[in-house]
Amino acid sequence: MEQSERFDAAVIGGGPAGTSAAIILAKAGKRVVLFERSPFPRFHIGESLLPAGWEIWRRLGVTAKIEAEGFTVKQGINFGMFNQKPDVVLLTAEYPDYFERPYTYHVERARFDEILLEHAEECGVEVHREWSVADVLFDGEQAVGVSAGPNGAAATPFHASVVIDASGRESLIARKLGWRRSLPELNKISHFAHFKGAFRRNPHDIVTCGEVIDGSVTTEIHTIDGGWVWYIPLKNDITSVGVVLDSRYARRLSESPQACFDAAIGNCICVSDWLREAEQTMDIKTISTIGYLNECFHGDGFVLVGDASMFVDPVFSAGVTLAMRGGVYAADAILDGFANGGDLSAARLRQYEERIRKPMECIFKMIYNWYRILERKDANNIILRSRQIPMLRERFIVLLSGGYDKVSMEQILAAADEPTSTYLMS
Repeated sequence: MEQSERFDAAVIGGGPAGTSAAIILAKAGKRVVLFERSPFPRFHIGESLLPAGWEIWRRLGVTAKIEAEGFTVKQGINFGMFNQKPDVVLLTAEYPDYFERPYTYHVERARFDEILLEHAEECGVEVHREWSVADVLFDGEQAVGVSAGPNGAAATPFHASVVIDASGRESLIARKLGWRRSLPELNKISHFAHFKGAFRRNPHDIVTCGEVIDGSVTTEIHTIDGGWVWYIPLKNDITSVGVVLDSRYARRLSESPQACFDAAIGNCICVSDWLREAEQTMDIKTISTIGYLNECFHGDGFVLVGDASMFVDPVFSAGVTLAMRGGVYAADAILDGFANGGDLSAARLRQYEERIRKPMECIFKMIYNWYRILERKDANNIILRSRQIPMLRERFIVLLSGGYDKVSMEQILAAADEPTSTYLMS
């Protein structure tokens, strides 16, 4: 292969994790090639972002582009728990000092992801759209590049000093090495669609502190038998609605995704009412076996980022923020390796995994706690109790806003005067 075809980094996948890593490396002067199999823009779920994202967007240099897009402003999250009223409304503006801005966005992921990919190109990343990576090339245990080509065409080798696997749920390297591990406790299935003309709350009725931003919304989370419902208002009068159900419970409702979705929504009085006059604008989409966690995220000459390393249950909207943070952390570790004689060994790249596992463990503890609450139908759960305990409320809001490095689940339980063993899985 000619020297000109060698790269400092090869990135598999053009989602938020892959583009974040690519942008940081390219801005540092590295030669980066990125392969994205799907035509862009492409539909993707995960529309609710977190205020912790502002810090990441600023570092990537993409803040102004995101602001200019006119995405729907999200000021917090609203929990409807077991039909107990009032709902629990948690607003980032209640504790604004923790984040650069006390709000974030609900985004159309097709456009959000495209903004990031376009920005990567502007930063100097060589992007190959509608190209597939057939394999990761290894010399012994050392990743040395990828084999890739246009969709449907023969693949050719691209050599690189480091490979960043951001291949999403395909988890290309993890499957190749046998690292993929399912999480039976999170054996969930999700059915979802978009609706036009659905009800949305008046922000003046729900935003009780700080600035009320006209047209703003909250993410709605409502419990139902067997799981929960998300309700995410987007721009242009579109609302994303999804159900996340225990897989066994879902099969009892119906084998048909549409019928299962309809039955689950029918168990949620308020969301059923909100959709009564709405038009479903797309066929039901499904994600099954939601939870998995690969046993390792790095090796000699490679790292796994975003969904290629783990898939986070969507209940607390952590996926995009955690993916972008992982991409940045991976790029930091890679740049450290280049600065130390080009050392991209597993020993050098371990710092990435150690760094990303801290927020990852935090969010997984939150998720396990959530499903224990649902399983027990716990009417005295810590979310409902956050209405009366100020310290608990503060810590919950910070955590749910993406402040995984600012507060822990253990601190939340301590504020609620709960023993750790009550909710956290071993």
